[in-house]
Amino acid sequence: MSARIKWTIALLMGATLFRAQTVLFLPTVEMFGGIAPNGWFGPWLSDAILGFLVPIMVFLFLTRRGIRIWGGLVLYHAVGAFDYSQGLITQFISPMPEEMASPMTVYVGIGLFMILQLIALCLLFRRDVIQHFASQA
Repeated sequence: MSARIKWTIALLMGATLFRAQTVLFLPTVEMFGGIAPNGWFGPWLSDAILGFLVPIMVFLFLTRRGIRIWGGLVLYHAVGAFDYSQGLITQFISPMPEEMASPMTVYVGIGLFMILQLIALCLLFRRDVIQHFASQA
């Protein structure tokens, strides 16, 4: 795996670190007395968990090898992209109040980061990346 691909994947992973901040949005859900629809609880909770995992996943990506590590990275990115898709669906079904964010901001933000996650996922399936993780060095 070339250094360029390695750092591209690491940067794409790091770009999703902001997800961790969604833990701060949880109190704004209606069931907790807030203004955000209850439908956002699941996407925000999973976002927070995935966001807190970003430093661990970047560390594993940069320092470890093995097919299990590669599989864990693939799983992490697949679940992350799926979570973003759930955010898009939630915005469509239970829109976030305008006081929190405009609909366009929500769709563009979630969509952009879903694309970044999918690009990282695709890069993990490059032959050289798979060989890097499959080799025992």
